[in-house]
Amino acid sequence: MTRLKTSRLRGQQLVTGGHGSFFSSPNRKNYRKKSGTKVIIRDSSGRYKGLHERLLFLRREAEAEEDANAEEIYEDNNDLVYVDDAADMDYDDGQQTAEPVLDPQPPQPPTPDTLDCKRTKRRILPNTADYNEYRHWQENVEDMVDAYLSYTSRSLGKPAERAEVIERQECGCDQFKESSMTCLYFDHFRKVTVPHCACQPLHLVLVLHGLFPSAPQQPKVAVSLELLGLYRAMFERSCDAVNALANALHTFYTRRGFHVLDDKGRRVLDPFRRSLSSAIQWHDTLQIEVQRRIDEALIKCDNILKQSRKANRAELSQDGVALARGEANRQLQKLCPACFGGSRWGRNLDEGGDVHMALDGNFHHRHQAASGDGPHFHDAAQIVPKDTVDAVGNRINAARKRPPRKFRPQVPEEIIQECQDSHTAADGRKAKTDMGHFDDAGLMAMVCRHDVPLFVANIDTPGEQQKYGVALMEHVLALLPPEATCVFIIDVGCVFDVSLNKYYIITDDALKRIKFCTSAMHAYAHQWSCQLRYNPRLQKGMGLSDGEGVERLWSRLRRLIGITRTMGRRHRLWIIDRFLASVAQDHREELGQWAKRKLDGEKGIKKETQRATETIEACAVEEDVLRSEWVHQVETQTSIRTHAPVRLKKEVDVVLSLQTEIGALEKTIEDTRTSLSQAGVSTKDVKSSLCGLMECQSGLQAQVERLYASLNIQDQFPELAGVNIEFIRTLLLARDMKINVRKRAIGSFMEWERLDQAAGGKHQSLGTKIHQKTRNAITKRTPALLRSIRTFNKYCAKLDGLHDPSWNIPIPKPLPTKLSQLRDDSSLMEDVWISREHERIPRWLDDANVRDGIRALMKHDRCLEERRRLGLEADHMCAQLGRELAEVELAIQMPEYHMIHPLLQEHHIQLRLLQPQWTFALQSDIQIKSAIAQATDTANRVLGISPSTTLDWVTTVMLSTSESLDYDSITIDAPLVVEDSEEAMVVDALEDELDGLVESDMLDDDVAAEVLWRLPVRDCALHIQCIAQLMDEIKNDYLLEDVEDLPDDISDTLAHISLAPRVLAASGARSRISYAPEDIARFVSPTSMLNDDCINGAALLLQSHFIDEFSRSDVAILTTHDLVRIRYAASDEDIWRNTKRSEYWTKPAWVLPIHRKDACHWVLCVIYPAKKRVHLIDSFADRGGWFSDIKDIMKLITRLTTIARAKGNDMLQDDSLTWEAYPLMVKPVQRNGYDCGVWTLAGIWAVLKGYEVTSHTQATIHRVRSCLLSAILALPVS
Repeated sequence: MTRLKTSRLRGQQLVTGGHGSFFSSPNRKNYRKKSGTKVIIRDSSGRYKGLHERLLFLRREAEAEEDANAEEIYEDNNDLVYVDDAADMDYDDGQQTAEPVLDPQPPQPPTPDTLDCKRTKRRILPNTADYNEYRHWQENVEDMVDAYLSYTSRSLGKPAERAEVIERQECGCDQFKESSMTCLYFDHFRKVTVPHCACQPLHLVLVLHGLFPSAPQQPKVAVSLELLGLYRAMFERSCDAVNALANALHTFYTRRGFHVLDDKGRRVLDPFRRSLSSAIQWHDTLQIEVQRRIDEALIKCDNILKQSRKANRAELSQDGVALARGEANRQLQKLCPACFGGSRWGRNLDEGGDVHMALDGNFHHRHQAASGDGPHFHDAAQIVPKDTVDAVGNRINAARKRPPRKFRPQVPEEIIQECQDSHTAADGRKAKTDMGHFDDAGLMAMVCRHDVPLFVANIDTPGEQQKYGVALMEHVLALLPPEATCVFIIDVGCVFDVSLNKYYIITDDALKRIKFCTSAMHAYAHQWSCQLRYNPRLQKGMGLSDGEGVERLWSRLRRLIGITRTMGRRHRLWIIDRFLASVAQDHREELGQWAKRKLDGEKGIKKETQRATETIEACAVEEDVLRSEWVHQVETQTSIRTHAPVRLKKEVDVVLSLQTEIGALEKTIEDTRTSLSQAGVSTKDVKSSLCGLMECQSGLQAQVERLYASLNIQDQFPELAGVNIEFIRTLLLARDMKINVRKRAIGSFMEWERLDQAAGGKHQSLGTKIHQKTRNAITKRTPALLRSIRTFNKYCAKLDGLHDPSWNIPIPKPLPTKLSQLRDDSSLMEDVWISREHERIPRWLDDANVRDGIRALMKHDRCLEERRRLGLEADHMCAQLGRELAEVELAIQMPEYHMIHPLLQEHHIQLRLLQPQWTFALQSDIQIKSAIAQATDTANRVLGISPSTTLDWVTTVMLSTSESLDYDSITIDAPLVVEDSEEAMVVDALEDELDGLVESDMLDDDVAAEVLWRLPVRDCALHIQCIAQLMDEIKNDYLLEDVEDLPDDISDTLAHISLAPRVLAASGARSRISYAPEDIARFVSPTSMLNDDCINGAALLLQSHFIDEFSRSDVAILTTHDLVRIRYAASDEDIWRNTKRSEYWTKPAWVLPIHRKDACHWVLCVIYPAKKRVHLIDSFADRGGWFSDIKDIMKLITRLTTIARAKGNDMLQDDSLTWEAYPLMVKPVQRNGYDCGVWTLAGIWAVLKGYEVTSHTQATIHRVRSCLLSAILALPVS
């Protein structure tokens, strides 16, 4: 085989693996003779020159039209975009621009010379002229402060001034000038001649007469200060709207007959936008300078007042913890007096700390890099500088390169890793913004627990890195006393906690002062063991702080997304900072209303405390027991032992996949057998056709057995030795299936949240598009989620049937199939318990009453903590109001501040008006009035003024507890249903796509029944049977009177009596009933407990007796398995198949026997649908068990009603609301531990006879057992 010949260059290339590298041919050199020859066009007639000029003219005309269109679009979409263009300046630079005139002139046709003028291209970076302009503005603003204060002193509280003629003031300057200005007012504009000179500059003369220039030098337009003040108020209530104001003024002026024309008599389309933009920007700068001067005066007065106060000393709080005296920075005190107005700091972090703050990032507030930037003109008060954030980022990078320090996390690290993987906010390397298109990616905000925005960091990296959160935390810690403690609520608080403790990112002193929690809104995205340590609802001292204030801040800032995205970069930060200041001021004034909502709102302290107290009382479990069980639960579920090995999880995933294939194959075999049988194929042919499928099924089953045997469960979990292998298999499958359900559910919750989140801008679709995408995703994934939930519930039901109490392994609880209930179900986050308790199953894991009681106890504790914190914050607000009033009182009376005296008076009025706003239940009006009076006395004392002493006698008020709860009437209510996007769209999104998957358990409304722990108002009809007549017919040979009469060898006794299976023949809708010898033996023994078969068989036997006697029965007998099916969310077809024979929809009474497996106890529930009443019969008269049972009973009633109506049957009740439940036994009647089943049958016997309760006692209840035994033995032998 000959070798191919390659070129010299190709042969010199290196050999590379894989697909190799592409060979590029060398570029051919240019042909100099051809490219270097100059072509000379010979055009003696001049035709080429004319065509060339014509082409240039057309090109210039097209470019001018495109520039005009671009300018129109630019002006429509941008408010304060920085544009560096000589034509944009509102002053002359050597040559005056044309002024708008009022008299029209005939237009002149354009000349070709005007078309040759090239338009200046828009720049995105400032030049020297821009810096000079901003420098002139800053100099002018500093000079305008005194003039503005003079005008404000003259006009505050009076109608606005309008200078018709501005006269010249006497001065010794000989450099007199006059400038013609176009002055803009509310209702008109007019030309005004303004005299000015070197000692009285033009900008000062304008401000003294209530006008603000639109340019720093040689302005042509001036705007009324009142008009600018109105726009400032509009900005605080809406957002930046310069374009709207400019167009509205132009339209309003035109309708009033004031037309703006150019020097050629043509109408000017947009004459005021640029002038207003500049005036608004620098008028706001003037307001900041005026406020700074007022703050300087107040700070000096505050320092004087501090010197007159007592020396600092340490005090003891009520709980005995030493608190240090100190004050937060003045900026924090002004932002939120409730949080930072206190004077004692250092509260224990385990008790909630001093301050609660929340942090969150938002990547919708981006900025386009192409929008450019301008010179610096504003120092943001609430935005952390970029240099500070970058320094923190460099420190974090350096710390992560060093070895970590020893740290024991509160939660296993693999759990923290799972939380980090489920949050995009925890991955700082994940790009959320295209940094090629944007130079700023978003904002990271910090708010206090009262939703007041404190500080913001500008995100300029693609991902949400930790440096922004750390920079915000360090910034606020630096403004607090060194003893202050803070709790930060972050979506990924667990990740922050581990990072800061593991690496040397912040100082040890700062680390001791902070604590982290996760936001309550995103708790479902964290593992349950993580929530036990970081969920604020489960942490001591957190009150009702939830971290959702940041989401409300994003909602208010949403209107700025589109505006700030396309304006100058520094203008964007200016707009955000000023808007944050206005939001903070609004929240400061509404602190009293916020506290009132926390106290008296629908989800306030009073109502939540009442609900929690009712739940705790209904649980019938002592508070000390609940607290000890909670401590045990936290310790157990946060240990590493509760988590299965990773290898075991992967292997069980494979088993699940094979089980799914086997299930699909079984259905295929059954469908094939049915089809072949219906087609009339012979049995031999059917067997041959199914042979291959059955062999495949056998092979898969064998593969599952081999794989499961290879798991070595006894080696992985030696404590499971001796447990049924089928039970262990189902337990592991249920555990893995629940993990699968949890992942799917969290994804669904995230999609619902994405549907509600604030979005906007070109690169983040808003409205119908994202709505449709999210809806389609929900529609596709919800059926799989529902199938997974039902599969898990089937595993739970199977485990319940295989369970042996001696194993001490708790059975997992089924999950609701209704998505709204699934989101609020705490058991979703808990893994299936796969360990074996050697002593007993803990009550927090197995007792529903204890679990409900623990949740209610946590809510009760949080409400109590919230009430205490509200009282503390009320004291802070009162103290801060007193300090601020004292400052103002002192400043008003000091002569050196006479220039700002009117503004101080107005500030004093605003503070006095806070008195009624800040008054609520925990802060009386007398307390605030006392603080106001004390502020005046303090200022007078510093000035040496002796105030007149007056005594006000306060009426003594005795505190009465009017909030006592009536524990005799306990209402079990479902959580308040608030209509949100999830509830409103579930039916809409899944109505068509999920046909056949939506069961009645997803459609029933939340129902409740009021449990009244007393007998009904009317007398109960007592069932008194004629025992003597029945006893005459009993064969005493089958009755053992005493426990001692039972022989040791029970089987021999039963053989001697010759018990044989008995049969109750089918009759009507009732099917054939069999009574096994072992079940009959339970009636023979006086101390044996009855099982499901005994209860169900005996109940139907009693009903058949009354049907034979009266030809009908008005009672529907439900089986002991019906409520179990409801608990494990069985399908509608399964429930209908097992209940339709009772014809319950036609019966006025339903009898439901219930077995409490944990207590090994039988109870009875009698349901009267038409009366909407439930009778509860418990021989022990125990309240605790009914708390959880009544919820399942109401679900059963709702589902049976829904299913019956779906099958075309009418029900007696009209709805599932306002039900009442009465216990008919309020005192125990059973004295032993084995007759509960007999008492249940006695109750059924009474209901069948038309009564409501039996009159049997402990002395006569054994006769019921004997009567039932006689009736069973009278049946024919099968």
